[in-house]
Amino acid sequence: MEKLLSGDFPFYRFRNLSAYPELMHFVSSGVKNIGFSDRENPEIIQHNRRSLAEAAGFEVERLITARQVHSATVRIVTAEEAGRGALDRESRIPATDALVTNQPGICLMVLSADCVPVLLFEPEKRVVAAVHAGWRGTAANIVVETVRVMQENFGCDPQRVVAAIGPSIGKCCFEVGEEVARVFQQLFPGNQAIVGLGKQPGKYQVDLWEANRKELLACGVKNENIEVAGMCSVCHPDLFFSYRREGEKAGRFGAGIGMKS
Repeated sequence: MEKLLSGDFPFYRFRNLSAYPELMHFVSSGVKNIGFSDRENPEIIQHNRRSLAEAAGFEVERLITARQVHSATVRIVTAEEAGRGALDRESRIPATDALVTNQPGICLMVLSADCVPVLLFEPEKRVVAAVHAGWRGTAANIVVETVRVMQENFGCDPQRVVAAIGPSIGKCCFEVGEEVARVFQQLFPGNQAIVGLGKQPGKYQVDLWEANRKELLACGVKNENIEVAGMCSVCHPDLFFSYRREGEKAGRFGAGIGMKS
């Protein structure tokens, strides 16, 4: 992943997705909050999203976001829904954690403050997806479900899918109790790379990056097509927002993808 300085809003791009000139994608930085909340003036968020759109190269009015609920729900969206959740919360796609489209000229975006953002692209069928994979979504195999939706609805080949796993809470900082650890131990039995002992007694550390990578591999995505940012949102207060570090006052950064018109 590489950092770009365009306009007044620094953002990041993945090297594997940047190889496709027909594609637009980004991961925003923590310089500006782009998540609507009751604690922030919505006009500030609107301004920040417009700044991001100008920097990353998409029309903010063509942005689509969803109300993320830590589910495995995947929604196919069309150009007719462009603008939903772009400049307000009320018009968001309801109760969805992954957005998929085969239509150009719209940008799909998920928000994060520790959860794993995953961007997907199938270049032959020209289908993109933006996935919000918190620990619950990861445990529910949301990336697998997203690839399945791409495959069944658009004829995508998982072996052609290019995947980018974005900045989020790393194993270094994602310390959980026995109940959550057991969920991942059952999903990935014997895999200590994903579930290891924590720093405190009775605690465990979970690697959500590796869990999502393994899930992508399991549904047929090639290892060489997967890029992992490897940047912990908790460890980098100067770069990303983090709910675990900041609590309720944490802002949100975004990961977006779309095909150019």
